[in-house]
Amino acid sequence: MNRVYSKIWWVGLLVPMILGGLVFPVTAQEETGTGYEVIAEALVVKDNFVRARKQAVKLALEMALEQNLRELFGDDEFEHNQWEIKKMLKKPARFVKSYRFIEAYDDPVQLLSRVKLEVVLFQDAVHRALSRSGITSGMEGEKQVVILINEISSSSNNDLRFWDRVSISEASLVRSFIEAGIPVVVRDTIRHAISEEMVMSAIKGNVSAAVSIGLKAGADIVIVGNATLALVDDQEVQGARSVRAAISVKTVSSHRSMLVAAKSDFATVSGSGILTGEVEAFHRVGGKLTEFLIPTIQRHWESNPEKKEPQLVPAQKAGSLPLSLGDL
Repeated sequence: MNRVYSKIWWVGLLVPMILGGLVFPVTAQEETGTGYEVIAEALVVKDNFVRARKQAVKLALEMALEQNLRELFGDDEFEHNQWEIKKMLKKPARFVKSYRFIEAYDDPVQLLSRVKLEVVLFQDAVHRALSRSGITSGMEGEKQVVILINEISSSSNNDLRFWDRVSISEASLVRSFIEAGIPVVVRDTIRHAISEEMVMSAIKGNVSAAVSIGLKAGADIVIVGNATLALVDDQEVQGARSVRAAISVKTVSSHRSMLVAAKSDFATVSGSGILTGEVEAFHRVGGKLTEFLIPTIQRHWESNPEKKEPQLVPAQKAGSLPLSLGDL
């Protein structure tokens, strides 16, 4: 028993040193990361608490990756692709950008090691692995666009949920892209596969959420943003009002997990009926945006840089003894 407590004391001495910072920064290029908080535990065999701690960490990384994949596909699709997904879950460390201990506890009575980790995954590495496995149905070759605009108008019911609204600005952008010969994924085909929370997160600037939308929609380019329309003044002359439409969008590549472009613009229409003015104002500002976005997206597709897997390089600090991912 003394030997057991001696080992517990030694592990307890190492924990503060290990908690000093297990961070694996990107060395070659910036990669999009998605974070998860997970709890895992492992049984202690032959009083080896250090080995149990490593097993608990590996299990936590696997749990974070599984949670990410379930979010991408949903439970039914996740189960349908179990064979390929299990291959990824066997080596979760390949997809980990960084992790840190929130809590760590070794139980000498129940003989188990428990950890609570914050795990950040390389989202684009996950997507590339899925694409290579064929789960994403050859996304790499699909030059499609999905456009989702959160529109707020002074003359519309803004209390409706995102998927239930009719977005004039979104329809205008979709039409412009189709006229330019660029395939667009229609919102009605994906509304049941993508949650409103994910869309709103992407609109707020979450690149990982935008990447997930692209994966689910089978589109490389995801354009998300906000549109507003307001009356310019309070005077109405013979039923005509001046209206101003403004659109702000971000364009994300789901293949490369990167922001391709961001653009904002506005247009004002005077002397028209309110509904006619709204349509015309959004048409004008949409035209301005597409004049910039379409050439930018086409250059992005033509560049086709060589893809590289991210390299995980442990950050060594004086006095710290990080667990090596290679040992997990």
